[in-house]
Amino acid sequence: MGKIKNTTLRILITFVSLIFSTTTLSARTIEVGEGKAFSTITEAISVAKPHDVVCIYGKKIYKERLTINKPITLKGVETPIIDGGQKGDVIKVNADNVVIEGLQVQNSARSSEVDYCGVHVKDAHSVVVRNCIFRKNQFSVMYQNCKNGLVANNNISSDITYNPIMGNAVHCWKSDNMHITGNKIGHNRDGIYLEFVNNSHIAHNSVSGCARYGLHFMFSHFNVYNGNHFFHNQAGVAVMFAHHVEMINNTFEFNRGTSSYGLLIKELQYSTIKWNRFLNNTVGLLIDGGSDLNVHHNTIKNNGWGMRLISASTNDTIYHNNFLGNTFDMTTNVSYNRNTVDGNYWDKYEGYDLNKDGYGDVPFHPLSLFSMLAEQNENVLFFFFYKNQTQ
Repeated sequence: MGKIKNTTLRILITFVSLIFSTTTLSARTIEVGEGKAFSTITEAISVAKPHDVVCIYGKKIYKERLTINKPITLKGVETPIIDGGQKGDVIKVNADNVVIEGLQVQNSARSSEVDYCGVHVKDAHSVVVRNCIFRKNQFSVMYQNCKNGLVANNNISSDITYNPIMGNAVHCWKSDNMHITGNKIGHNRDGIYLEFVNNSHIAHNSVSGCARYGLHFMFSHFNVYNGNHFFHNQAGVAVMFAHHVEMINNTFEFNRGTSSYGLLIKELQYSTIKWNRFLNNTVGLLIDGGSDLNVHHNTIKNNGWGMRLISASTNDTIYHNNFLGNTFDMTTNVSYNRNTVDGNYWDKYEGYDLNKDGYGDVPFHPLSLFSMLAEQNENVLFFFFYKNQTQ
């Protein structure tokens, strides 16, 4: 009989323990704002337990700098403003599993020696920044040494024009499995900057008005970039020192200037560039040091130079692309290279197709003598423009 009572008591204790354990693990909502439990976000974060939601109400300006060192959600209702007063990072995240959403984050510090941020995530995984507005920050969102981060559906731009302190909109360094998607990015130095970032997906972003590159990545491998729109950026998009990259269904347009490109490739290997649109750029696509690239089913239209293929590029396959309305469809700086150019459509082709198989019977040579001279010495372009103006 005693054994039965002891067993019953143990079961009761276990049941009560489970109840308290469940209560402890359940997330609470901690409210900040006029008439709410807390008047400052800092106070609310200090009492929050892991997995709690700190909910900030009202379109109010909170002049606070925040540090998040526990897994919580920081959520704004009616887009409250967190203003750092130009005194450092506005929000620092030093914990895993943090969510920041629905806020306007502005006025980080500005320095030519320190990279200050609107949101600065360091040494953390699974941190989400979504549905936020970023204004007047040096760097808007920065991830350093992170994994499984998500930057989604944010509106990002900066008013900084002084080059030594101008930062990037989304900046990732030494991170893996990042997802940057659906963001609208305006004026910054670079729109999206990635360095030592692998196995990541950058999709459906709109990037314009950047003082340098809309997208700039180096030493970043096994990444996919699809459905992005890069336009009216000072230098276009730059891909450098990478391998196993897929660039699919992106649009590069209206990137114009003496050093502007729709897409600049420098030392890229084993990668695919397909179904993209290169429109109205000074240079649609420049490949310098591309090796074992598949470039196919792209539309290259109304550019000054459609494609520039520099001598260091080898074993590239360029096929089934449409070249339309470019001043020069293709140029190179050597008389021979080890690349395959086949099955493309050239609107300047004047040959014939007697067997009606859709392919010209006479090979087309896109490299004109004048384009070769221009590749060696750009000053000869004066004669090209003079000739067109006098016709």
